[in-house]
Amino acid sequence: MCLALLFLQESSSFGQDVRAIKGSVFDENKEALPFVTVALRSLPDSTVISGTVTDEQGRFMLDKGGDILEISMIGYGTQYFQVGSIDAELEINMKPDSKLLQEAMVSATLPKTELKGDAVVTNISGSVLEHSGNAYDVLAKVPGMISRNGQPEVIGRGTPVYYLNGRKVTDDSELKNLMSEDIKSVDVISNPGSLYGGEVRCVVRIRTVKRQGDGLSFALTSQAKQYIYKNHDFEPSWSVLDLNYRKGGWDFFGKIVYWNQWGYQFSDIYSGTYTKPNNDILENVQEGILQFTKRYIGLQYNGGANWQINENHSLGFKLDYSSNNRDTGYMLIDNDVYSDGRKIDHLTAVNDSYVPSNGKFMGNLYYDGTIGKLNINFNADVVTSKTSTDTDVTEESWIAPAQIHSSTSADQRLGAGKLILSYPIWKGLLQAGTEETYVFAKQEYNITKIEIPSADASLTENTLAGFAQYALTLPFGQISAGLRYEHVNFDYIDKVDAEHNLNRVQNNWFPSVSFAAQAGDFGFNLSYTGKTVRPNYGYLSNEITYDNRFTYQTGNPKLLNEIQRTLSLSVNWKWLTFSGNYENVENSFFQWAYPYNDQGVVMIQYDNAKDPVNRFNFYLNASPTIGVWNPRYTAGITKQYFSTTVNDPRVEGGKRVVELNRPMYMIQADNAFRFKHSWILEANYRYMSPFDDLIAHIQKPLQILEMTVSKSFFKDESLNLKLRWSDILDSNVYYTSVDFGNCEIRQSNDGFSPCVMLLISYRFNSARSKYKGTGAGQDAAGRMN
Repeated sequence: MCLALLFLQESSSFGQDVRAIKGSVFDENKEALPFVTVALRSLPDSTVISGTVTDEQGRFMLDKGGDILEISMIGYGTQYFQVGSIDAELEINMKPDSKLLQEAMVSATLPKTELKGDAVVTNISGSVLEHSGNAYDVLAKVPGMISRNGQPEVIGRGTPVYYLNGRKVTDDSELKNLMSEDIKSVDVISNPGSLYGGEVRCVVRIRTVKRQGDGLSFALTSQAKQYIYKNHDFEPSWSVLDLNYRKGGWDFFGKIVYWNQWGYQFSDIYSGTYTKPNNDILENVQEGILQFTKRYIGLQYNGGANWQINENHSLGFKLDYSSNNRDTGYMLIDNDVYSDGRKIDHLTAVNDSYVPSNGKFMGNLYYDGTIGKLNINFNADVVTSKTSTDTDVTEESWIAPAQIHSSTSADQRLGAGKLILSYPIWKGLLQAGTEETYVFAKQEYNITKIEIPSADASLTENTLAGFAQYALTLPFGQISAGLRYEHVNFDYIDKVDAEHNLNRVQNNWFPSVSFAAQAGDFGFNLSYTGKTVRPNYGYLSNEITYDNRFTYQTGNPKLLNEIQRTLSLSVNWKWLTFSGNYENVENSFFQWAYPYNDQGVVMIQYDNAKDPVNRFNFYLNASPTIGVWNPRYTAGITKQYFSTTVNDPRVEGGKRVVELNRPMYMIQADNAFRFKHSWILEANYRYMSPFDDLIAHIQKPLQILEMTVSKSFFKDESLNLKLRWSDILDSNVYYTSVDFGNCEIRQSNDGFSPCVMLLISYRFNSARSKYKGTGAGQDAAGRMN
């Protein structure tokens, strides 16, 4: 804060730089346009002598020079200004290209996807996606993304980190309550550069429509589900209320989130171990069913303020608290137990878990300002989280019935700061900064079963990062290069067994480079990045969790970080988008199973792959408009190359190689029909073939069919109702097998997903928040369980 106030006091001495050309660029709706190309040209040969691109607020600054100032952006008419006549800050209003306007009059939807720098950008406002529902519904349909188990993913890259108007999204409720009518555009970055944390594999940036005016605004969204087929429970699901009051340069905002949700799983399970205690192979097998039900009821509150001091300076804070008022779980395991083909036991285990206390607090403070040509963005964050869990296991067995109680308590704290400086140099923009994160986590575990030790451990992780990136705008495209350095000091202290104590210091460099070009309807982007992924703090625990008499689970404090190297290519032409990635990963995380003893007990432990994983994916998306029909079809392939050596006493030499190279073929066919009076009908289908996912074999194809009808009401379409029938075919069941050599596990997972869902949303005088806090230490915060 002192740093921010110092900059504010000094800013008045700078005044207007008469040697610079400043301006702001807006679209036809008076909304700021980022990434607009700004170039200074000399006459008579029109040579570009310098250039830049506008920032997230549509602002730019260049040293005065040349003869002509050119403002250009795909989809808008290019504008020119005589440099000699510029004597004040410019306000430039871009006008859509007339050709695009004619196409819009025919289609009435104008769905447009194009490449801008390192991102595949899809305009939502004005397209059929404008009435898709909430942000999750939109994201599942933009090029480059798919929906898996109801969660949007970047194809081949997993769950992205989200930014909303430049601010990092820290809770899912923001996206649930963000309606499609308020979304202007979505940027999908499959290979983010060094400005993002070393763990960030992919990024999605969402820009909202700017609403004008002061006063009170609010948005209320509520969802309910009725499960059908095998399950007939009613789920209130969740409700979100967003409030905002704006007066002059002040914004006061708050949010209340209530959730009342169920989680289900029904599985057929098989687990076999192979040991050689007396030179003879001993086979122990468990076979039966697993039923799991979980209930979550909780509340989340947040609030804060934003002060837009003037057009160059703003600061604000945000506080957030969430807790589960009820968090219970029930798991039933009903297994037959065999040894060398002979049934020796029938085990029924009931596992009841209860979370008596669970709370998480997050706070953010930010400053964003411009002094002369220098832009400063500073964020400070604090996170605290406390949880405790009690578990009771009741086992009925022919051999050894048992009653076991365990309890876990965890305390996690984080403090972080991040500073980014941006300055235009020559024909581009230089961004540099630093990020510091400090984490402390403590966990205690007690269990009544004497064969399993209790645990009491803590860890500290201090991270210092520095980064720089330079983006150079040229007449034929944009070149960007960056470098990120991370120094990590990690300490793990086991108060029960000092042999597990660990100190590790890591120093890593992560380069990134990209080239992007746009020529008419054709766009091209090629990029390379290096990344690291650190394990969730829960993976590092050495406590042994008791599932039943034959299944234990544990973490691994000695887990190494994943190292990822990714080469990406994206090509766009009109309504066609092609994307491909090649990825090399060292030290991949997975859960490995092995025989814990000769009595058939299986230990499941987090570990690193000893061999690298090579993976590529390609996809092609087509999103044309044909009258009222808006098809969005995606076809792709993902294939990994991975083999690992396993211990297996059944083969000569006791070792063999497992190959996991089967590709996944996927099809996503989304069909939207937009009719008069704001009626929309959707029919969406997704298919995934059997494939290998790291160490797991997905044995059967997965296909999902859903239908949706929605209707908006009132002139401003502020009220929207959506009715969806999900998983009509009742086929969202995963069949998985894993070959660990001396252990084999096969399992089917049915989440009881068929349901009818009703989503209601209402917006009153909705206002786009001016809060610009982007957060610090968010990679570490995401690893806190």
